[in-house]
Amino acid sequence: MSGYYYLMAQLPGILPGLPAPITYAAFREIASRFLSDKDLDVLDAISLEPPRSPCPTGNRLLDAWFARERALRLALVRARAIKMKKDMALPFEEELLIAEAIHLSQVAKTAVSLDNPLEAEYFLDRERLAAIDELKSNHFFDSDAVCAYGLMLLLHERSDRFTADAGRASYTTIYNQILGEAE
Repeated sequence: MSGYYYLMAQLPGILPGLPAPITYAAFREIASRFLSDKDLDVLDAISLEPPRSPCPTGNRLLDAWFARERALRLALVRARAIKMKKDMALPFEEELLIAEAIHLSQVAKTAVSLDNPLEAEYFLDRERLAAIDELKSNHFFDSDAVCAYGLMLLLHERSDRFTADAGRASYTTIYNQILGEAE
């Protein structure tokens, strides 16, 4: 318990709309001074991309995050397919996961309806940050708080990389690949 308190008390606050105050690598290094090997293994499992098949991580918040993110990504796939007027069948387990998280289908529909892809990503990130806040409610100095901080930090690092120049470069690369395949 005291390790969690000392760790969380020294970490800088993560504020919406501002760049990440530290890198995930720096966070992991600071955490290694206060946490057990088991907790560090959980930190190593933290990712913005959930595993395709659910597998327990040893942390309640991280397991809930992965389940929610998996459902959101499936809902996004479905919403994009509907927008493109494509038929798409998912395995029963994935259909069930989407059905159990109806609100995520609405989040996906809203994101897909936005004309600007960057605005859609910002919208999704705001939803993800809100979900993390909800998952960590009343957890301030425990493993859930540490996981929540790590996830929020990764989301901020990811959104900090969204720039107009990077977007243009990515678009140009993809466009040139498509043109090269068409020839």
